[in-house]
Amino acid sequence: MPGVLQVEAMAQVGGILILNTVPDPENYLTYFMKIDKVKFKHKVLPGDTLIFEMELVSPIRRGICHMFGRAFVGNKIVMEGELMAQIAKKN
Repeated sequence: MPGVLQVEAMAQVGGILILNTVPDPENYLTYFMKIDKVKFKHKVLPGDTLIFEMELVSPIRRGICHMFGRAFVGNKIVMEGELMAQIAKKN
């Protein structure tokens, strides 16, 4: 699986994490802002199942969310990195 798709999948999981912190998630949009310190440790091959683990690094302030995530295949870490996103209320 190409690294760019792994990053995209991690960003999607991060968006779900963020939207789970608000009482009415259907009224918010998530914008991906930044990626930092990404490390690819092992190849992800066809047939592998990626499991993502995301956590907030700091409390959400002014809609800005700083997260750290890891991707696993089995018990082996294949990727990790920091992401930043913003949530904004829909118009």
